[in-house]
Amino acid sequence: MQKFLLFLLLPGFSLFFQASVKAADYHIGPGQPYTELGDVPWISLQAGDRVFIHWRSTPYAAKIFLRAQGSPDNPVLISGIPDSDGNLPVITGENATTDEQFVGYFNSTWTEDLGLFLIYRGPDDDYYNYTPSNIIFENLELTGVKPENTFTDQFGNTRNYNTFSSAIHALIVHGLTVRHCKIHDNAQGIFTNSYGGGMAQMSTNLLIEYNEIWDNGNLDSGHEHNIYAQSLGTTIQYNRIGRLKAGSWGASIKDRSSGTLIRYNWIEASARTLDLVEAEDGWEITTAQPDYHDIYVYGNVFTNYLDIEPHGIGNIHYGYDNSPDLGKEGTLYFFNNTVYFETDQDVFWYVYLFDLSSNTCSVAMYNNIVHALPTSTATTPSELRLMASYGSLYLYANNWLQQDYLDTYPGSEAQIHVLEQPLVGIAPGFMDATAEDFTLQSNSNCIDAAGPLPPELEQNHPLDYQYLKHASAISREALGAAMDLGAFEYSGPVHSSFTYVTSVPSMLYPNPAHTTLYINSDKGAIKACQVFDLRGRRIPMELIARNRAIQIAALKPGMYFLQVEFASGEKQLLKFQKY
Repeated sequence: MQKFLLFLLLPGFSLFFQASVKAADYHIGPGQPYTELGDVPWISLQAGDRVFIHWRSTPYAAKIFLRAQGSPDNPVLISGIPDSDGNLPVITGENATTDEQFVGYFNSTWTEDLGLFLIYRGPDDDYYNYTPSNIIFENLELTGVKPENTFTDQFGNTRNYNTFSSAIHALIVHGLTVRHCKIHDNAQGIFTNSYGGGMAQMSTNLLIEYNEIWDNGNLDSGHEHNIYAQSLGTTIQYNRIGRLKAGSWGASIKDRSSGTLIRYNWIEASARTLDLVEAEDGWEITTAQPDYHDIYVYGNVFTNYLDIEPHGIGNIHYGYDNSPDLGKEGTLYFFNNTVYFETDQDVFWYVYLFDLSSNTCSVAMYNNIVHALPTSTATTPSELRLMASYGSLYLYANNWLQQDYLDTYPGSEAQIHVLEQPLVGIAPGFMDATAEDFTLQSNSNCIDAAGPLPPELEQNHPLDYQYLKHASAISREALGAAMDLGAFEYSGPVHSSFTYVTSVPSMLYPNPAHTTLYINSDKGAIKACQVFDLRGRRIPMELIARNRAIQIAALKPGMYFLQVEFASGEKQLLKFQKY
């Protein structure tokens, strides 16, 4: 499909009118108009076009080049259609082929081996001002992009992937969203880069949400990560970020962006849990942003299991890697996180929570829980030290810290400033830490114990959600005199009226949904509908089931129950996700 321009030339000036163009849908898979990914005209995708990849029993094995320009209101969508059991369509890099339509659109020597989905500008008369934009990936399982695997390139040659390759590798993109995907067993999961020299050569507005990303990385290398972001504006939320593959010593998340938000995630520590450091490519623009230095990390669950010796101790690194002149020199705001260590002093004598690169960096802690236990085979846990060698840590109200924690080590230049004495104890009252249930028991002294946040945090980063296992979130609000410490708000048991209904997941579609749910049932007419949150509280909203369609646009993103009552009197409880 092409856009047509009408030109009206008058003396002294010209007018341009753009005719409206209807977007196209492309369906790929068994019984669909297109059989393979390469059948779709990827190069000509434009704003509003949607590519639907239907599940099939064998993975798709194709490499795709994207240079599409969507708009904020009409993005280009690449969406997987799961099977009836919720299995996502799989796209693998193993034995994948670059379709002939991509011949000449990128440099085969330098870029073709970098990604399963490679996002770049390609050849164009306006090369340095052309930027792919507003692209959404959802509901896909992406795997197999790693140097051990081979692919067939655009010229028919069999080649190995680059050690720095990624499932989604964006060299430049404005507005990239990745949601509800499973990304694993690649050299890297998601990568965005920037080049500098102008905004057209910068990546901007990266949003990574509701994904499960794990087991990426390369053996004996610290250069590859689950997520590696260099963008103006990066938000990572509602994800489960697992460990890198065994033998890799990269970070679970590495970020060189401005405007970084990491919130409401479940993050399992790799060699480094978070690596928040200086901009490299495009540094002259990135470092000039007013939101470059400060980073906000809140509402997350961090787990760190040091039962075997990895290439590092899973700390949170903030500042710089190589260039102190470009390093972060602001504040890492760290609040309402739950941090859980299992350690063995025979493996590591000590562990650090924070590793700051210089004395110009600081961390502000509010309302966190930091709990450390020995592993099941250990007699003594490792020493828990809050800080490594440099920087300042400010303890505000009201953090719960493991008994016998240490500030740092003798001779360290790190400074600990205690503005409010932390709560200290043997156990914070988790429901079952060994089963990774870090919600609070009713007798926990972390309930209603949160101190106030500064007005800037309250206004710009309110604690509106909490993580939901797995790769989801539900709304959060203070249910007592104050918020609870850590990532979860205690709410008691789910409403008892839920016991008489039956969950039938296949009755709702699409699921996850954005604005509209459809009920697929032979139960007859629908008499009433109600929505409940996962705590069993009814959400007051008007639900009208016209033609079995339920409007849910007013709901916040998260997981809910839809209780449907049929004219027969039968009631069913249907679990759904709103994004």
